[in-house]
Amino acid sequence: MMRFCFVLVIVCIGICASIVFAQDVEVPESGGTVRGKIVDDTTGAENPIEGVQVKILAVDSTEYTASTDTNGEFVQVGIPAGRYLISIHKAGYNEQIGIRLIVVDGGDHIVPLKMTEKKSTLPLLQKLSDRKENGFKQMPQDSHGHWYDFSLMNTKIGYTHTSAEKTEYQGEKMTRHKSNIVMNLKALGTDLAVEITNIEYVGADSMLRYFLHTSNMSGSKHVEGRIVDGIAYIKTTLNGDTTESEVSVPPDTTTQPTGVQALLFQEGIEIGDKLNFHVFSFDLMKPVKVEIEVVRQETVTYQSEEKQVYVLDGTLDMMGGTTFKEWVSPDGVNYRTETLVMGVPQVVTKTDRETAIGEIEEVDLVLKTRILPTGKRPTPNAENFVADVKLTTGNIGEAVMSTPQQKLELSNAQSGRLSIQVPTVAAENCPELPIQNTESEFLAASAYIQAAHPDIQAKAKEILAGEANSWRAAERLCQWVYESIKDKAVVGGFDTSLNTLESLAGDCTEHTVLFIALARAAGIPSRICSGIVFSNDAFYYHFWPEVYVGKWVQMDPTSGQVIADANHIQLWGGFLESDTMIEFAEGVYRTLNRLEIVVIE
Repeated sequence: MMRFCFVLVIVCIGICASIVFAQDVEVPESGGTVRGKIVDDTTGAENPIEGVQVKILAVDSTEYTASTDTNGEFVQVGIPAGRYLISIHKAGYNEQIGIRLIVVDGGDHIVPLKMTEKKSTLPLLQKLSDRKENGFKQMPQDSHGHWYDFSLMNTKIGYTHTSAEKTEYQGEKMTRHKSNIVMNLKALGTDLAVEITNIEYVGADSMLRYFLHTSNMSGSKHVEGRIVDGIAYIKTTLNGDTTESEVSVPPDTTTQPTGVQALLFQEGIEIGDKLNFHVFSFDLMKPVKVEIEVVRQETVTYQSEEKQVYVLDGTLDMMGGTTFKEWVSPDGVNYRTETLVMGVPQVVTKTDRETAIGEIEEVDLVLKTRILPTGKRPTPNAENFVADVKLTTGNIGEAVMSTPQQKLELSNAQSGRLSIQVPTVAAENCPELPIQNTESEFLAASAYIQAAHPDIQAKAKEILAGEANSWRAAERLCQWVYESIKDKAVVGGFDTSLNTLESLAGDCTEHTVLFIALARAAGIPSRICSGIVFSNDAFYYHFWPEVYVGKWVQMDPTSGQVIADANHIQLWGGFLESDTMIEFAEGVYRTLNRLEIVVIE
């Protein structure tokens, strides 16, 4: 059930590395300090690890390195402000790659990290093996499945249906796990219907073999994957266009029901028993680590009958760590799952079919997730903006970006003063097209931004009509996208640039991917910004692009702003999008229902 957690992340984005900032430490005025301690978490003793190689990689590929001493500690000073990825490696341990870090000038950033020995994945495999050898009871095979109400903020928005049955796949006996998710939401009065199906085949050794994911959140999306010798071979089809990718899969990758089975169906289960394993995330298109723990036993009432259940606490290694709680019977039936998604309570509760598919209530995601500022009212088309910002929980330095035009001065870990200044651009100082030797990675095509497609290439050429100046070309593209997409109704999820070119319809995500595809086709490096923008009465979650024309300049084709005004607060960006674009949910995840804004000017 926990794999439903991030469905609402994608919907929210389409619609609208634990790092602590240390105080009272002397640090350089220019750049920041990154320090940390790396411990061995294989047994839970957390002993320091000496000789771990630490790499801190900037978005421009600049690399800073360090290694841990006998106390497991490392330090690197004078790192320029910006966004970085941390990777740690030591022979005999599972390496960690891509831990996100935001460095601010004058900041002393403490990064506590843990590693496990490579043999640490064996407990799950051993439990599964022991279960078969000792004749442990198996997960019930129920082709009729189970029905659940799906609630958001105590309001029913849809239902889910899960089932498990024995079958064969390519001549091998398998267990087939299937889940269907149906949601009906509103966004500024527009009805949104979301339908998702996930199918997973698990072999006799309880390891994942094959998976299939379909969704209507980006038009028509179909993902198919086969796992062979530790590699997942994935085909992703968006509205008829197919891309292929490969990703490594740990040997303990299974399904969530199978992982729960391995924990609950062992002999002598006790409160405090834990288990680590991996599940395949259809949002990230890669395996993610899961940890579950038995915390207590309870009695729940289901259809007037009392059921004995174990309560499991779990952590999913996504978005910096997401917690969930499950109520599961000794025979593996899930009666309830609670997850706090982006600060919003989400609950899945077992019921009968008639109730599950019955009447739902209305909830407007855009209105529920808007941020109402206090202080002065922001000025439309403002050239500068100053506000005090605060997170009720979390680290503000991780949630709000610092860029050449957007500066965050921290008061403490949770609050600071944000200032934004709109840049000026002189076309005569901007390079001619195409821009090839600088920021060239942002000319690449991706699953949603099909910059190399002949139709995108032809449309860019038509719009520019021979314009060779990069800034004037960007202006033309921005104005064309703004004027051409006349149906600006909110849609769910992301649509592709090619589909948007054909439909000329969509909200901020569609405006952004189409503009970026056209800009890249024209030879202008471009990338996605995600954050919030002030409109009418509040700040709303938003997408907009930025282009490189000798320097990075933000634009907003959704609102027709050739240069995005100072009321745009960037939360995430500065890197090339993945083929899922789920990473742009990070800013939303860190701020939703937790960000407070007091406008100064």
